[in-house]
Amino acid sequence: MLYLTKGEENALVLNINNNARPNFPTYELVFTHIMSRENKTYTIDTTDPLQYTSNIRYCTIILDLATDDLNYEGQYTLNIYGVDGSDSQKVYVTMVVLNGVAESQPFTEYISPNEVNENYIYIQEN
Repeated sequence: MLYLTKGEENALVLNINNNARPNFPTYELVFTHIMSRENKTYTIDTTDPLQYTSNIRYCTIILDLATDDLNYEGQYTLNIYGVDGSDSQKVYVTMVVLNGVAESQPFTEYISPNEVNENYIYIQEN
């Protein structure tokens, strides 16, 4: 599972090993939000050292969410495809948690200092 921060540049360190894959000129990162099912795709150029670096064991993908952010906080599925021309191959699948600061709270919490909160369930006997 990967943890990303909303509105910031994030480094994804992945084990897409150089020995286990062909050299793809681009990667497509497809994020799917769990609740809304909204998809967002980012394209990473493997020849750009500001977006992609690799060694024999792992690669690092720089994902800049400061300029092009995901819409929702929460959980996403991430599918990474290696793209070579018209041919694409799924090379990595994981879950992502996008953390951030919500601009407004979705509800106001009120706790009374003198309230006893008890819930009763009544079962009717036949």
